[in-house]
Amino acid sequence: MEAVVLKPGLHRVLKGSPWVYRTEIEQSGVEPGVVVAVKTRGGRILGQGFYNPRSMIAVRMVRWGAHGVVDNRFFQDRVRAAVAWRRDLAPGRDAYRVIYSEADGIPGLIVDKYGSMLVVQVTSLGLLAFMDGIVEALVSLLGPEGIYELGDLSVRDREGLSRQDRLLYGQLIPRVEIHEHGVRMVVDLAGGQKTGHFLDQYANRGKVGELSPCREVFDAFCHTGGFGLVASTHGARSVVGIDSDALAIARAASNADLNANTMRGPVDFVTENAFDWLRRESEKGPQYDLGILDPPAFTKSKMSVPGALKGYKEINLRGLRLIRPKGYLVTSSCSYHISEGDFINVVQSAAYDARRTVRLVDIRGQGPDHPVLPALPESRYLKCLVLAVD
Repeated sequence: MEAVVLKPGLHRVLKGSPWVYRTEIEQSGVEPGVVVAVKTRGGRILGQGFYNPRSMIAVRMVRWGAHGVVDNRFFQDRVRAAVAWRRDLAPGRDAYRVIYSEADGIPGLIVDKYGSMLVVQVTSLGLLAFMDGIVEALVSLLGPEGIYELGDLSVRDREGLSRQDRLLYGQLIPRVEIHEHGVRMVVDLAGGQKTGHFLDQYANRGKVGELSPCREVFDAFCHTGGFGLVASTHGARSVVGIDSDALAIARAASNADLNANTMRGPVDFVTENAFDWLRRESEKGPQYDLGILDPPAFTKSKMSVPGALKGYKEINLRGLRLIRPKGYLVTSSCSYHISEGDFINVVQSAAYDARRTVRLVDIRGQGPDHPVLPALPESRYLKCLVLAVD
């Protein structure tokens, strides 16, 4: 087996992180995309991983220790373990994350289940040699009608992977109905954001449902309406959802039609820039009893964190001004470069400027089907705060 050697230093991989950065490795002539042994300069083998010097993360560890083989059977066992965990963690659900990359020991692989379809994203060159075995395991364990790969991703450029969507198995069912907290939703697998739906917010949508009875609700950055529809189904007096994506709003309205018999009050979805809506409506004073802020990531690099913090402060200030006393604001950040502490500080600063007193009654994150590796803080990206507003 080819090997790469670590430079001297206190590297994260020595404490269990699955990432080895390009700057931490001695000069190597190993070809991209192969499995390598990772050694210290003293000759100790830490484990094996996918090697790709094109990426800043040059090695993604897949196996620890000096012994063992990384082959199709190895990854099929990893798939089997991930599926078994999800049966414990997501019982009764027809949509959930099956495999979450490093957190399930298969770096660069995302697999989401939507009814009878699986959607796959591959972002590691080293995985290509093992995908046939992984697909075989997924078919055997989950029996999907189809497995569809979303491959038109910019991150694949850095790995030297081609960008194309393709069918890996069976047939493509482009739109699949799923069920969440009593809500029916149709997910567009080929044309939606991420893999079609924001599965990481599943439990937080359930929390919103608990808070919704008899409340007037706004849902900013609503995408296809998940939070708002759960709120309405669980007894909200009214719901307004706002998003700049006209196609997402059209899907949200269609999802509302699917649930017309179970919604408790009027639901209105509006195509508008959520920043503009929040700014305009907040000037009118408190109008809602429950607000949801679930924006896309405001930063994907450390360099742009200051600007992102300004954006989070702005939407939270405006959102708080819209909440009546004894109401709630549920606010999220999916930017992993924004720490939980920084996010809480931004919300407090927004509350001070909005002249509102808030109490943090719940700190939440991504659901258990998106597990976190303690040695890889980057795997915990979603922060969700539930604020009681006075």
